[in-house]
Amino acid sequence: MGALGRLVLSFIKALLAIMLIVSVFLICANAFGRYVLFKPIIWAEEVLGYALVWMVYLGAITVTAESAHLKMDLMLSWLSPLPRAMLELAGALLFAVLGGLIIYQSWFSIAEFTHVSQVAEIPMQALHLVIPVSFALMVVAALAVAINEMRGAVAGQEGPPDGAGGANEPSKQGNNQA
Repeated sequence: MGALGRLVLSFIKALLAIMLIVSVFLICANAFGRYVLFKPIIWAEEVLGYALVWMVYLGAITVTAESAHLKMDLMLSWLSPLPRAMLELAGALLFAVLGGLIIYQSWFSIAEFTHVSQVAEIPMQALHLVIPVSFALMVVAALAVAINEMRGAVAGQEGPPDGAGGANEPSKQGNNQA
């Protein structure tokens, strides 16, 4: 993954951390207001629900970029690097097609939204925009990971070709000892 990709991932992770911290504070403030002051923050639960959805979609981008999705890879691990990379690329291409369909459908569906959320009065277009944006970034990330693996396999390496290391790359630290 290039420098821009790492920058985008860092931004998304920072945004997720901020959203989580703000959510915890909002939950605590709402509980304090509800049970101590008897004045709850009426929009808090609605905003927290939407924040949770955003965190799930944004988190899916990081999981895709780090190739950390749960997958059944027992038989895949028996393959040599090139066939394994070819199957990973085929899976990424399939994901790109399905993701493209989701992006297309959600983009035009969201364009038709004219209403706002019930209590916080947030435009629903803004709340649902996370779907096409996150899927676009997941497609890019999945293709980047698969292409990176393919380059490594063609070059005869087990891990990523950019020297980032990985679980399959043996340690080179103790190789100079006699």
